[in-house]
Amino acid sequence: MIALLKFGRSIGTAAGIFALILAVAALAASPAGGGPIPPEVSDGARDWPLPNGDYENTRAAAGSAINSENVGELGVVWSFPIPGIGAYGAAASNPIIVGDVVYFQDLRCNVFALDLETGDPIWSRFYNVTEVVGPNGPAVGWGKVFVAKDLYNVTALDAGTGEEVWTTRLSEVATTGIDIQPSVYAGLVYVSTVPGTGDVFYAPGGIGVISALDAETGDIVWEFSTVDSPDLWGNPGVNSGGGAWYPPAVDVETGITFWGTGNPAPFPGTEEWPSGTSRPGPNLYTDSLVALDHATGDMIWYHQVLPHDLFDHDFQISPILAERDSGGRSQKVVYGAGKMGKVYAFDRTSGELLWSAVVGRYDEAAQLDVLPEGTTRIYPGVLGGVETPMAYSDGVLYVPVVNLFTDWTPTSLDTSTIDFNNGTGELVAIDASTGKILWIRSFETMALGGATVINDLVFAAEYDGTIHAFRAETGEEVWEMRAPAGINGWPAVAGETIVWPAGVGADPKLVAFRLGGAAEAAAGEDETDEGDEDEAVPGPTAQVAGSSAEEAPSTVLTVHEIPLEAAGWAADGVISEGEYSKNLTLSGGRYVVSWRNDGETLYMGLAGQAEGFVAIGFEPTQAMKDADMVMGWVSGGEATVLDLYSTGVYGPHPPDEELGGTDDILSFGGREADGWTVIEFERRMDTGDRFDQAFRPGETVNIIWSISSTDSLEIRHNVGRGGGRISLEG
Repeated sequence: MIALLKFGRSIGTAAGIFALILAVAALAASPAGGGPIPPEVSDGARDWPLPNGDYENTRAAAGSAINSENVGELGVVWSFPIPGIGAYGAAASNPIIVGDVVYFQDLRCNVFALDLETGDPIWSRFYNVTEVVGPNGPAVGWGKVFVAKDLYNVTALDAGTGEEVWTTRLSEVATTGIDIQPSVYAGLVYVSTVPGTGDVFYAPGGIGVISALDAETGDIVWEFSTVDSPDLWGNPGVNSGGGAWYPPAVDVETGITFWGTGNPAPFPGTEEWPSGTSRPGPNLYTDSLVALDHATGDMIWYHQVLPHDLFDHDFQISPILAERDSGGRSQKVVYGAGKMGKVYAFDRTSGELLWSAVVGRYDEAAQLDVLPEGTTRIYPGVLGGVETPMAYSDGVLYVPVVNLFTDWTPTSLDTSTIDFNNGTGELVAIDASTGKILWIRSFETMALGGATVINDLVFAAEYDGTIHAFRAETGEEVWEMRAPAGINGWPAVAGETIVWPAGVGADPKLVAFRLGGAAEAAAGEDETDEGDEDEAVPGPTAQVAGSSAEEAPSTVLTVHEIPLEAAGWAADGVISEGEYSKNLTLSGGRYVVSWRNDGETLYMGLAGQAEGFVAIGFEPTQAMKDADMVMGWVSGGEATVLDLYSTGVYGPHPPDEELGGTDDILSFGGREADGWTVIEFERRMDTGDRFDQAFRPGETVNIIWSISSTDSLEIRHNVGRGGGRISLEG
């Protein structure tokens, strides 16, 4: 589709020239009266001071010492347990490195400043917000750390102490919130809202708005609505859309920012309005690249790549700025991509499309604006395509791709077919001048670790925690390591160190790899050969998630101050020594699941550091969808335990009996004391109820878990939630 320009065919028009004058005049602005670039960025060329390394979003760390000759020396030198686990793991963003400090935000909005050398905490700021999905994260500038502290508020923290300096609320709409990692430039903090707040996505009336805040005061300087129609294309009672999920690119020569925008909704439609008929037309400015003046928010140009999107195919990835050779002359280009599974190159001045390239598995049906009757399977699906950031270096784009389908009808998507375990991945190298694919590497699991170039290497990571390093020129693999957890985040690089969030699973960590670390780890293993194996540094064969300890934490054993008994199982709310053969500790010890089983019966104990319910779900297909759940609490000394089933991605989860099933909890009990709730129950391994998971001895079971401060099915899990795996006895 040819780019349409709000201010005419080029920024050479009067309005465009006026916007440029404003941009140039604002280049000198900054809180400290200096240049537009924060000192943390201008002085940190060898650090990682911005979400994607630099304002161009290249994710290229050319100043690093790591290369193909020494990459084998990389090893883990420290890891930091990530406490905040949400519906999509514990980490879905990029750390920031400034000098000798790593700044990081988890998926409960908690913020940490860590020593780059050791990983020791310098300060922490806990918000413990459960509804965010990311990709969130910090921005650093002018002595402050800027974060979304929850769904609605942006906060500035003192970079040295973590104390709050100011807070600004961006959304008064309960179903519209912040899921972006901010960026900073010219005294401004750039953020955006999206019409999704964790458990409620694309509720009617939600409009994504891009905002620029004064870095000193938090005042809103300008706003830009990514929806061109205040009445949401004629039907605000049904429609929603837009917003930005990833940080913009900034052209520091012109002061123009470049944003990728999200999709319109409902997708694909509703019973009354199939195939998006509630929102006729292209639904601007969704699924677009928009160029905005950094100081005023005025739009210079836009280019929509997918009009009237039916499939949640955001054009969300951070744009990349570079130059290409065009007939012997240099041309300034901006590259974009998203979940529709295509990469695009645009002229940076006019928005003219230069080329596009399909990456990954792609169906032409993804371009449909009306769905046929029945079910249509489409690649990429709602969680496919280019999900995480691209990288650029020396004329080549490196694109991580997810191959995962979705089944659609004109009025709905079948979420039961969305299975992360069925997803595969690719890393695709593209000639940035022509769009020609140079090489492809395939992965067995989803490529959700972004792409990062370090000298002559390009790094990528899989959902299962496998990190790969390839020769940038040929795609030849030269190094591989298994992180201690699955990966849904992307790294920062400084000098000899790579800091990578591994946030998927039961034991999420922020992990630092460093040259020389492999030798240190080997020496440590030699010294502790006969010591405690739990002290070993995670290496290439570390398990991803859900490894079970053989001893329960002492805090759980002693919480009720009841003498321990090496006895058989009893549903008394006391996890006694010898009562269970396995247990798994999650969220820094705040939740523990213990179990034993034979061929017929499963016995389980749930312990949560909360004075409300504790819950577990077995084998969800997406978030909570289709999970076989057990929830329990203690009130007035009496325990309640329910056999539930989650009918949706975020619930509800009614009792099995309400759905036509049966209550298959054979016996249960519980106790509550000293801030802990413990629930124990037994059930058949295979109940025969279609709303219960049928277990087999020896199998590994995916779980989700949650704890709350209240005893109610109506209250959300406001203390903690997450996922993991347990292995049943054979």
